[in-house]
Amino acid sequence: METLKLILSGFFISGLLLSQQYSISIFGFHAADVNLVRDSTSTEFKTNNRGLFDLIWPTSNMYRTSFDHTDLSVKNWSKTVKQGPYETTLSGTLNTDGYIEYKDNKAIKIKNGTHTIFTMLELVNTRDKEYLDTKWFSYEHEGSLGRARFIWADSSNQWTGQDSVFCDHYRFDIEINDSTQYIRTNDYFMNNIISPSCIRELWISKTDPKRIILAKISIKSIPVLARIQIDKGT
Repeated sequence: METLKLILSGFFISGLLLSQQYSISIFGFHAADVNLVRDSTSTEFKTNNRGLFDLIWPTSNMYRTSFDHTDLSVKNWSKTVKQGPYETTLSGTLNTDGYIEYKDNKAIKIKNGTHTIFTMLELVNTRDKEYLDTKWFSYEHEGSLGRARFIWADSSNQWTGQDSVFCDHYRFDIEINDSTQYIRTNDYFMNNIISPSCIRELWISKTDPKRIILAKISIKSIPVLARIQIDKGT
């Protein structure tokens, strides 16, 4: 069961990197549906397990983020997570003094222009490789602090389910250097995506509208490959 939950958490990143509605199949099974509502200053992601995966580990998560319209740094975010028997909510808001305020009056001091997992995904969906490649960004993750970057590897064609699309291929690095104030919740995606053993790769279409075509990750030596099948529009 633990291994299955880690695999499923890995697949969420693939779904969470799309700007439409998508159906994700795992080993030939329909595993999850993902919906993204996105504008110039916010994103809302909804993920739901389907089929056999839903029977084994039912999951319904929502992640909302508001960000600065110029550098896409975080302003506030919230999540509602329902995984198996667990239900969790968490929210954080950046105040005027440069602190992200969480529940129970916990406040985390961050640098100007700090990003989260969701604003990093927005960056890779909107910026070109000349801007992104090897550049470190200040990073905050539910109380933990560190840095994150994208490293360009190559360009290649990837299949969308409808066509072959020329993509930029990146490695996505996350380094946590201060976890003393980490707020741990029952959220396998958020808990495992920052693991030092997690390897993250992304393939982003080079032409507009930019989007994630393929996400490949490995969590605790479990390889995960999710190729997005675009079946509901552009």
